[in-house]
Amino acid sequence: ANSLKEAGNLVVDMAQKTVKQRLAETLLTFKIIGSSSNGLLNIPLSRKDVANLIGTATESAIRLIATFKKDKLIQLKGKEIYILDAKSLQQIAEGF
Repeated sequence: ANSLKEAGNLVVDMAQKTVKQRLAETLLTFKIIGSSSNGLLNIPLSRKDVANLIGTATESAIRLIATFKKDKLIQLKGKEIYILDAKSLQQIAEGF
């Protein structure tokens, strides 16, 4: 029953949230699942994997990741992603 509820919530999120909101929420979820004390996400995913998770084209995900980097919300080092400003990401995820 819980799995069905979670799947339903995912469908609603995909339909009602913007790609930017979904990316912010996904990054925050990754932070909860596994991150180091310095904000490094311990989840080895490619940009294509991230795009698939948030339901958008790879190019759109790459542009948004670059925007988040420019806005100093995240830092990129090769394939590593560091969360710099979780509070701002949370606000984006909530639509503010």
